[in-house]
Amino acid sequence: MSPKTIARCALPLATHKKRTGVRSSGQSGVRSRVRARCRAGVRLALSTCVVALALLSVPAPQRVSALPISERASAWIAVTSREIALELRRSHSVPVVEQSAIAGRQIDELASLVAHLLEADAEQLRSVWASAPLTRKIALFSALSQVGVPYRTNADAPFIALDCSALTKFAWAQAGVPIERGSQYQYARAERVVRDDAQVGDLVWYPGHIMLSLGVPHLIVHARSGQRSVEIHRIDSTRLSWMQWVSPLQ
Repeated sequence: MSPKTIARCALPLATHKKRTGVRSSGQSGVRSRVRARCRAGVRLALSTCVVALALLSVPAPQRVSALPISERASAWIAVTSREIALELRRSHSVPVVEQSAIAGRQIDELASLVAHLLEADAEQLRSVWASAPLTRKIALFSALSQVGVPYRTNADAPFIALDCSALTKFAWAQAGVPIERGSQYQYARAERVVRDDAQVGDLVWYPGHIMLSLGVPHLIVHARSGQRSVEIHRIDSTRLSWMQWVSPLQ
């Protein structure tokens, strides 16, 4: 995000401060109009500013692996994903041909940030997310809404603490697809898919752990054990060959 973009983001706030300093009682109407224009400008620029600040808080990529993600970026991913998931859940009655446009701007911004953080192809991720069926989108953004939630063994408390299978269970439950707890159970009862055919929301499994695919083979969101929280991650290419992909949709 260039410095010029940041400057444009800040402009409505700076203008608001300068113009609302007028103290003459005869200019209250002018102040009201200025405030209205400023509020509109702030709303239009706010989401772009947040993405810009999140990107600035992350160092430039140095290697092909998952980058450390700042608390600011994690919080923005979680909050934005929750908003998207809620909007999608309210849209089941929308015709299928119109569903791809729901929360389109937010989804594009989120895909761009996630791709940057994981050194992935932003255009590919935006395309995959935009074209995913509604049910899969809800599962994806429900999982991403838990980014930053602490990992706890056997925990099943969304927004408080989760383990790996509780995260995937919660994500698909929000999409209306009930699945059992336990990584082995989720893998055994799901339909096997070829890695290169995996879609948004498919599960990625290896013994003892289960994750949720972001729609391309090497990008996932998961609740990782240890002193970790729910996070987005890029799987090392050397490990892809011994992982299995499955779909909860029968």
